[in-house]
Amino acid sequence: MKSLLLILHVLGALVRLPFFIVISQGTRALMIQSWAQQLLKILKVKVIVAGDQELLNSKHGFLMVSNHISWLDIHVINSVRPVTFVAKADVASWPIFGWIAKMIGTIFIKREKLSDLKRVIQEIKWHLQKDQPVCIFPEGTSSDGRQLLQFRSNLFEAIAHSEIKILPIALRYQENDRYSDRTAFIGDMGLIDSIKLIMQSDQIVAHLELCEPQLALDSRQKTAESSRQAILQAGSFQDYN
Repeated sequence: MKSLLLILHVLGALVRLPFFIVISQGTRALMIQSWAQQLLKILKVKVIVAGDQELLNSKHGFLMVSNHISWLDIHVINSVRPVTFVAKADVASWPIFGWIAKMIGTIFIKREKLSDLKRVIQEIKWHLQKDQPVCIFPEGTSSDGRQLLQFRSNLFEAIAHSEIKILPIALRYQENDRYSDRTAFIGDMGLIDSIKLIMQSDQIVAHLELCEPQLALDSRQKTAESSRQAILQAGSFQDYN
């Protein structure tokens, strides 16, 4: 039943997404949030948010900074606050989900190209100036959720010397009230295999711990490390050095 509902849900998105070019930003955000909530309902993934939600619900642009475990992270976050995500360029080539990511405005980055990094920083600035929040995963890859990898500081340049607020978020998944790596999208795992694994459980809970909002420090390296320390203290991580 889950598989059928998921297929119908994705087909519904493919039908609606072409209209994104003619609807307002507010309507688009509501549609993205509703779609994410319905997806999680189909997958039987419950979301619990802890911490002060004032900035999360703000009408101003802010930079959300999160640890990264799974492709599911994007939909968990979108279910509580639709944002623009920065994702690796190879996500754009994923069947169906890659096209959906393009249509909802994901910013794709080729980290190995300096010129592309500069472009992405400018795109992040543009969205923030339009009061559209942006989410980055500065670990640069996904983990099993036990560890918090070192943060890459490059994208923090987008808020250097600004008053844009940073919202660090610690994300973790549990199953039957215990740590679970069922959602972890790591190694050579394929997207379809990951979806199948997640659909085998009805007990997955995604926990979003909202940290204290921050401002940029005098270097992007210090800003990145400050965000990382906030997430490290909020989550149940093994520090990875």
